Amino acid sequence: MKNDNEFLEFITHNEVPSQELTQAVHKDITLSFNGSAIIAKFLLFQLLGAIFSMSVCPQFGLGLVEGHGITHFFRIIGDWACAAFCGSLFLSAGLMVAFIGMKGEELWWVWRRYKYTLVLLPAILWSLLMLGNMSLNLAGESLSYHLVWIITAIMAQVIWMQMRSKIYILKEMEINP
Repeated sequence: MKNDNEFLEFITHNEVPSQELTQAVHKDITLSFNGSAIIAKFLLFQLLGAIFSMSVCPQFGLGLVEGHGITHFFRIIGDWACAAFCGSLFLSAGLMVAFIGMKGEELWWVWRRYKYTLVLLPAILWSLLMLGNMSLNLAGESLSYHLVWIITAIMAQVIWMQMRSKIYILKEMEINP
């Protein structure tokens, strides 16, 4: 009986959604029409950032510099420090390029709609390459090294995207009080 009363109250209530909610839904729908272009742009920026990071931090047995590049300093601390730096740099570089090349609302839309897909898919792809890198028998390449690389890469990407999305939301709240 109580559920029937709640349902009737819900149907008969004439509450109007807030202006912020209406704007967010409108913006989400508008951006959805260009969804595939936004996703393609995001993935392209991820790839460009990854290529840039390999120019200063050789990974997958590739790089433009000899030896360990700038990670030499982290190798002194330990292989785990090098793995943590390289993993976070590799995917964070792509996000930084995306932050520069994409609008805040596009990044907000990507984070809102494809949070797990676009964070985990690139991380899984690059992680598989890192695990495949173990077959090259390079010094310091071990399962624990690669697991630290993978975990920090995913964590860094989640932190950066969440921060950027929050900044966008706060900026929008300022503009539309």
